[in-house]
Amino acid sequence: MTNGREQILTEKNKIEIQYDVYQPFGPSILKVKMPQVYVDLINTQADKILNDEKLSKEKDWSHNLAGNVKKEVAIDHNKIEGFSQFLVTMSHEYIKRVISDRGIHLFSNEGETKVSFSVWVVSQYAGDFNPVHIHDSNLSGVAFLKVPAGFEEEYKKEDHHPTAGCLEFLGSIPNHFARHSYVAKP
Repeated sequence: MTNGREQILTEKNKIEIQYDVYQPFGPSILKVKMPQVYVDLINTQADKILNDEKLSKEKDWSHNLAGNVKKEVAIDHNKIEGFSQFLVTMSHEYIKRVISDRGIHLFSNEGETKVSFSVWVVSQYAGDFNPVHIHDSNLSGVAFLKVPAGFEEEYKKEDHHPTAGCLEFLGSIPNHFARHSYVAKP
């Protein structure tokens, strides 16, 4: 919920207006800048797997994913010191700020909610794409780990709705009073 204040000035009166904006329908998005140490450690683990044909086959995650992508590999996030805690912390912050505000309480008396994670890297190259798809989970996250050289130039080529290389979240039913998409640029 967001709130605000406005004034309307007429010749005779100054009218104060207070308002709240609720989002009772549709998902909310928590946006955070992942600490660089985790980006670097995930990239190191992913590069090791992607550059080793045997490891790439062992860690292949493509059977779980929707995309037309050649390299998708599972990552062992438990081997990245502090990363699981980062994921838990962000999950709890989302729950506290979004779900609990709606009267849904997922924390036990000790303030703990059990969460588990699957982490994978989708390594996309020119011509690869991920179609619109749904994640069958209660919470889902995404991170841009590497952006190719020349990204900004390609992005700027689009003249009316630039989305090249972006992630687009879809929800709701299109209408004049509600956004039904959110574009996240790396």
